[in-house]
Amino acid sequence: MGNNHPIRQGESILRHVNILRRLALLLGTTLPFVAVAQALPVIMTMDAGLPTHTVYRPTDLTSRPGHWPVVVWANGECLNLGNRARSFLSQIAAQGYVVIAVGPIGAPVVERKAKLEPAEGGRGPDRQSASHWTQLIDALNWAEQANATPGNAYFSRLDVKHIAVMGQSCGGMQALSAAADPRVTTLVEFNSGTLPAGSAPLDGTGATQASLAQVHGAVALVTGDEHDVASRNADADFALLTTVPVVRAVARGIGHEGSFLEPQGGVFTPFAIAWLNWQLKGDTQAARAFSGKDCGLCRDAGWSLRTKRLP
Repeated sequence: MGNNHPIRQGESILRHVNILRRLALLLGTTLPFVAVAQALPVIMTMDAGLPTHTVYRPTDLTSRPGHWPVVVWANGECLNLGNRARSFLSQIAAQGYVVIAVGPIGAPVVERKAKLEPAEGGRGPDRQSASHWTQLIDALNWAEQANATPGNAYFSRLDVKHIAVMGQSCGGMQALSAAADPRVTTLVEFNSGTLPAGSAPLDGTGATQASLAQVHGAVALVTGDEHDVASRNADADFALLTTVPVVRAVARGIGHEGSFLEPQGGVFTPFAIAWLNWQLKGDTQAARAFSGKDCGLCRDAGWSLRTKRLP
């Protein structure tokens, strides 16, 4: 273990309070004080066994009984920068997850600048991806091995039976390819969607419309409104996913960049926490955000929601 980047405690608690308030509104419930008291301090770190990735996790892996579900993340533009979505991923980890992001930790500027120059880790003029979808599989393999290795900091701490793959834009297509792995429980795509039939996959993703048939777990397709260029692609994927539970969610007022660089990860953060709590932890209260005629997102003027085959 090394290169640890703790979230400052005061900053962390304030952010947790704000996120939990948003989440409580989404679930149509009140915010109990105990939920704030149990918010976890987290670190962003790199592990010698997986130097190509960045890990966000609770600072003390022994702070709660049981095992931590695993979330694997791929960046927008398929960037190879593990701290690109730090504001967002830190909040996910703080709710009791070990998050593994594609790419090592880059310069702090990548966490707040919308358009990165090639020298900062952004895409070059050739538009080739800096990462590959198989890096998500590398993360799954590492989690399994670390969890099974005595003496490893993660030994017997990870819940490798409950795994999510998530990504944004180009990274959403990387997550789609990885979702065919039988170890994956759920897929979440933000600002993403496959290209029309007959199109070649985006570089580094391996994903086409045919990839949708390989998905075996519940799917959340989340975009911005009509200003998000991926919105129509996600609509098409929603129609093509015919065998698994699917949520198609639109955040009004959000463009293709999503909300990941905003403080606390913006409006996508409570959505992600509720979905992961339902799919990976079996939280029936979290399910209320998505399921039922009076679901939280159904009542939220900032969202529109369509669903298929939800329990």
